[in-house]
Formats: sequence, C-alpha cells, structure tokens
Amino acid sequence: MRNIQIPGRSNILSNKGIAATSHPLSTLEAISILKKGGNAIDAAIAASAVQSVVEPGSTGVGGDCFALISINGKNVVSFNGSGIAPKKASLEFFKKKNIDKIELTSPHSVTVPGAVHAWKTMHESYGKLEFEQLFFQAENYARYGFPIYEIVSESLKNNIEKLKKNEISRKIFLKNDYLYNFKEIHKNINLADTLKSIGKNGINDFYNGYIAQDIVDSLNELGGCHDIEDLNNQNTIVTNSIFHEYKNNLLHQCPPNGPGVTVLLMMAILDKFNFKNIKPLSFERLHIQAEVTKIVFEIKEKMLGDPKSMKIDIKSLISEENIKNLFEKISMDKCYMPKNFTITAHPETVYITVVDKDQNAVSFINSICFAYGSGITTKKTGILLQNRGVNFRLTPGHPNSINGNKRPLHTIIPGMITTKDLNPLLSFGVMGGQYQPVGQANLLQNIFDYEMNIQEAIDFPRAFCLNDKLYLEKTIPEDIFSKLKKIGHNLIYTSNPLGGAQAIFVDYKNGVFVGGSDSRKDGCALGI
Repeated sequence: MRNIQIPGRSNILSNKGIAATSHPLSTLEAISILKKGGNAIDAAIAASAVQSVVEPGSTGVGGDCFALISINGKNVVSFNGSGIAPKKASLEFFKKKNIDKIELTSPHSVTVPGAVHAWKTMHESYGKLEFEQLFFQAENYARYGFPIYEIVSESLKNNIEKLKKNEISRKIFLKNDYLYNFKEIHKNINLADTLKSIGKNGINDFYNGYIAQDIVDSLNELGGCHDIEDLNNQNTIVTNSIFHEYKNNLLHQCPPNGPGVTVLLMMAILDKFNFKNIKPLSFERLHIQAEVTKIVFEIKEKMLGDPKSMKIDIKSLISEENIKNLFEKISMDKCYMPKNFTITAHPETVYITVVDKDQNAVSFINSICFAYGSGITTKKTGILLQNRGVNFRLTPGHPNSINGNKRPLHTIIPGMITTKDLNPLLSFGVMGGQYQPVGQANLLQNIFDYEMNIQEAIDFPRAFCLNDKLYLEKTIPEDIFSKLKKIGHNLIYTSNPLGGAQAIFVDYKNGVFVGGSDSRKDGCALGI
C-alpha cells in the first residue's frame, strides 16, 4: 500500500468492468458504454472518438491506431491501423522536387489516416453495440463544446506557432490568434459533422466520399500529391500478435511496421540480469536500461519498416542466441557506442485500455504523430491531419525508405501480457513517441521484478536514452546523476515528464480488475 501521507493516487478496483485513458471525459465515456451493455471493444472505440475531440494535439480521426484484443481467452489479435503513403510518394518524386527531408508541417508528411478504418474493422470483428452509438458523445463534445484541461492547455501553448501556419487550424484551435486557455470551452462543429458521418456510414464517406475528397483537396492545395485512390487503398492489417515468454507468461506486441518487437528484445535482454540485488531507483538499473535502449534502437532503426521491405525474421531476432549476443555488448563500467543513426521522430499520442465483465481486454493506442500532427486541418470537415510521413527515410534501399502505398515505421505500441493459456493478465501502454518501448520495459520491471502495484509502477521515476543523450526526470536523485555521468552518459534533467501510461491488471485470485492512470497526464482510471 502507498504511503498516504505522500501525494499520490490509489489504484482503481472493479469486478464488473474498468477503463483507463489519458483524459477523464474519455474514461467516462468508456464506462458509459460498458454500462449500456457494450463490450471492451465498443468502449475503447467510443473513448478514442471522444479523445479525438478533447485531446486534439495527441490524437484524432486524421491519425493512426494499433490495438491488441483478447476475446474469450483466445489468440491475442493485432489490428494495424497505420496509414499508407500516397502512391505518387516515391523517392524519385522527392528527388525531382529537390526535397531531401520531409518537414513536420509539409503536406508530404501526411499519410492516409488509418484509425477510422481500423475502428470499423475492429467493430465488425468483435463489437456488440451499434457502431453509431459509439460516436454520439464525441459528436456532442465537438458540436456543443468541452472544457480545456490542463495538459491540453499546455500543449496548445507549446504549438501556437504551428497552428497559426494553417488558415483552418488557426480558425478552429485559436480565437483571434490567442489561445484557448485552461477551463475555457472549445468546439469543432465541422468535426462534429464528420463524426456523425462516421457513426452512420462507417468508412464510406471517409475513404470514398465527400470527406475523402476534402482531405485530398486540402492537401493538394498546399502542394500534396494525394488522390482519392490513396484513401480507397487504405486497409487494416489483422493478424495474430507476436509474443515471447516473459516471467512464465506471454508478452504480446503488434508485428511490424509497429516497433513492438523492440519491447520483446528489451525484456529478453533485461531478463538476463539479476535485479534482486539492484534497487528500483539506482545507478545500476538506469545504466542497464540506457544500454539496452541503445542496442535495441540501433536494430530498430537499421532493420525495421514496412514488412514488405524488411529482410529480417522476427523469430531469429528474438532467438536465445541473438539475445545472448546483445546482452554481451553491455558493460557496467562504460557506455555502449552505437553506430551513427538518428531517431526520425519523437511524437506524442494517447493510450486507452478497457477490460469488460467477461474479461475481454483491449489495449489500444491512437496518434497523429507530433503534437497537432502536420498542423494542417481539412477545409470543410474539421480533421487535423497526422504527419506520420516524417518517420520515413529518404534513403534508397533502407527498409523504411518512402514509397507509394507503403507504411512507415511507427512509434505507437499497445502491450498485453497473458497467461500461457492466453487469459489476459495485464493490458498496458505507455505514451510518448520513441519513449514507448523504454516506458513499457520500465513499467513491466516495476510490476514483475520489483512487485509494485499498478499505480505505483506507473508513477515511478523515468529515464530515457535518445540520440546519445540520457534524459532524467527531476525526481531522480543527483547522486545517481553523478554516477551515470562519471562513466560517460551525456545527461539532461528534462523539464517535461517522460510519457504517460495506463494499465489494467486482472487479479484472478480475488476476482477484481486493478487499474491505474498516469498523473503526468490529465486522465484517470474508473471502474463500474
């Protein structure tokens, strides 16, 4: 039990259904859907639709999503709702245009939004309520307004210049070029009409009709190369998860072009250390975590991309022999120096998890890539478009080089742990762009190596090694900072918290669900 004299959150408990998201209105809607008789899939989609309105800097119908779904204790199914590049977006196209880098606010950064297609595909596979019911509340918030929460207010403040660059974004997200501040009411009526269309007509208008045409027109007016056929060609990839044994359970991730395999690699390497003699907040743990991050990210940036372009075998990558070779690269008295590479993007996102009374579990992550995506909002339909195309490389022969109809290497990864007989045990995710695999590893170790409860594990201090810099949250003591610096780490105390997390643990012994939500975000967990 936590020390109740220190500020913090209690775990949320329920035996009838539970949800955790990064925004209270989203969590509330998930619980409302469960109370109406919906299942975890219905609740997660409805919660995501609400967040598309109330947390517009992090997610939206103009973005992508990935999900892991466990239904009736059967195989964990992966839904890949990542968008494809326009068919004209070849390396030759960019060479002719003398473009050697895809800029964050360029129309070329906008890949086809994949989230709406994935929502509909998930619902057709497992949903219980009518699809239209899942969008009523999101539409109401967009049409009649919602209050700006603290983290959303801060995000707006940090992105005001980006939003000013686009005429429509400027009109919707700013008022006379000034910010919508904390507690003020915001509306997006055009988006409300779009959500109503999605609820009634599914993917038809969005990928084939007037919404698709508005997306294309809005981008092409700015120099984009999209056409209606690109939206017609979008599909959702449905497969089994990839998994690896972890602590006598199974750790599940989505296959590439998601980077979930990096979590499997990290946990397999970390499992070779004896953490019984290493304190949870210590120089030793943070050093090991940083070294594992560098080693695994080196593999990720070199080898991963659209599965059609990859030349690696996932089973070989997470084989015992390869894990042993990677483990042996780590020294406790010096820093590993990876070969030259830079991480292509460090965006934001939202994560949602829901478990219903029948123990169906959904681990669900949605994103528009960087904060407020490309900054480009469609002219008539109120859709803020993602800039996931910045994750592509303009390098011939690289598995993540851009090409038409290709999916970029992603950052967003939902996680799930099941028992070996596939009963869901932990549905979890960590927000924060490239931090996500590291955040998942940190969370899993907190729970399974250090036996923290769910909320305690989420709240625990974090560190992140990115592009040869080791970022520490300010809750990490200075003596640990000094020890890390002494052996060669390039250290920075970050002014911003690292990521955010939600998790739900299924306690079969006591017959309850245990939920937690990160205080680094606006959100919360709630149970029925």
